[in-house]
Amino acid sequence: MTVNEFVQQINEEGIYLNMAEKVALIEKGEISVVDVFHIVTSNNEPEAFYASWILNHYVDNHNLAVEDYLNEAVDLLPHIKRSGLLRLVLRLFVITPNWKIEKLGLLLDFCINTLTDMTIPVGVKTHAMSIIDRIAESEPEIREEVLLVVEEIYPYLSTGGKNRAGKIIKKYKRNNHS
Repeated sequence: MTVNEFVQQINEEGIYLNMAEKVALIEKGEISVVDVFHIVTSNNEPEAFYASWILNHYVDNHNLAVEDYLNEAVDLLPHIKRSGLLRLVLRLFVITPNWKIEKLGLLLDFCINTLTDMTIPVGVKTHAMSIIDRIAESEPEIREEVLLVVEEIYPYLSTGGKNRAGKIIKKYKRNNHS
C-alpha cells in the first residue's frame, strides 16, 4: 500500500476508521510506522489527526515504535493548531518508555507554556503534565519550577486534571522534605 492510498483511505473513513484494520496494516508491514509518523508530522488536517490516532493505538502495543522519531515531534508541537492532534502527539511521548530527546529543553518549554495557556483543553494539559513530570525525574533541578507551575494551574483544572496535578504536587512536596 502506498502512503497516498493510506491517506486516501483514512480520509474517506474519517471518524469511522476501522482501527484494528489500520493497526494491522502497520503490523503486517503494508505501511511502515515511519510513513504513518510522517503523515502526522505533515500537520495536514484531517489526515494528520487520523494518522496520529492510528499511531497511538499501534504504540499502545508496540511502545518503542516511535522512540527514534520523537525529536521530529518536538519540532512539530508549536505548529499544531488542532487540540485533538496536539493531545495525540503529546500522548506519544507519554506512552513511549525510552526517550532519546535531544531537544528536551524545547519540549519542556512547550509543555510549561501549554500548562499556563488557559485556552488549551485539560486533556492536552494532562499529557503535558505527565511529560514535564517525566523530564523532572531525570532533571531534578527543575522540580521546584514544575511544582510552582502545577500549583498555579491546579484551581483551573477539571477533576481529572486536578487528580494528575495533585499527584505531582504531592510527589515533589514529599521530595522537598526528604
